[in-house]
Amino acid sequence: MRALTKSSRLEGFSALNDTRASGIGQGVAMSSAALQSPSDANPDVLMSPARVSSGQPDTLDARKIIRNGALDLLVNDLGQSIEKIGSIVRGAGGFVEKSTQLNSGSRSASVTVRIPAGRFDQAITQVKALAVSVDRESVEARDVTREYIDLDARLRNAQAEEVQYLQILKRATTIKDTLDVTEKLSDVRGRIEQMQGEMKFLTSQIDLSTLEISLHAEADETVAGIHWRPLRQAKVAVSEMMLGLADWVDSVVAFIINLPLIAVWLSSVVFLLVVALRLVRFLWRRFGPKTTWRPPWRRSTPSSEQKPA
Repeated sequence: MRALTKSSRLEGFSALNDTRASGIGQGVAMSSAALQSPSDANPDVLMSPARVSSGQPDTLDARKIIRNGALDLLVNDLGQSIEKIGSIVRGAGGFVEKSTQLNSGSRSASVTVRIPAGRFDQAITQVKALAVSVDRESVEARDVTREYIDLDARLRNAQAEEVQYLQILKRATTIKDTLDVTEKLSDVRGRIEQMQGEMKFLTSQIDLSTLEISLHAEADETVAGIHWRPLRQAKVAVSEMMLGLADWVDSVVAFIINLPLIAVWLSSVVFLLVVALRLVRFLWRRFGPKTTWRPPWRRSTPSSEQKPA
């Protein structure tokens, strides 16, 4: 009976190892195939990593891309602009994630929205149409196709490993075998839950793009039909002054920190100059003409060398 039990345990764990090795091999094969293009079949057609197994051609939608953006807008009315932004986002199928409004002096607000990736560009265009001027606009895209494929492969391998442990658990005949398999099964399930959470977060970032909108409104003064914004110009001037002051401080700090290096360089230059002068003087005395050089004011003239009668 013990021999049969031991034999069944060895067969079960051997089958598990074979399954895990097969799953890992499939995951590695899928990851490596995802990075290769079928140049042998048709060099002009690139294959998407997500569709290598099915042989479908690559398209922009097949890639996993996270897109985020930021806007800095000058508007006439903050409250009305925030309401219109919410309407635009809801109409695009998104939602407002965070909204903050400050009412002090120069009124400003910030809105963070999540928009479906397919309507991201359209929503940005509609939001920009609400502004008097667009002070800053930035959009960034990050390709996470490789990360998505690797995570999906690891998740599938872990799920296959979980199924195999469940089969071994059904065949366990001793308490020790049951506890060992249960412990390994708990570890696998923990990894599966973690990877499922990562996959869910990554999918959310891919499907919903984030747009951060900064709004500010200032009272416009009209002088002779001209819109005059002295407060805005003052803010721009102060900002430029602070940037210039920051650059100056950075330069001073860098100079102070590099003082030892500057001192070493100066000492090296002075030392080399002294050595060069002494070498030239030595060579002149040894190989130069044997004459004594005197300054012009110490040289004697022929009239002065004549003795008086």
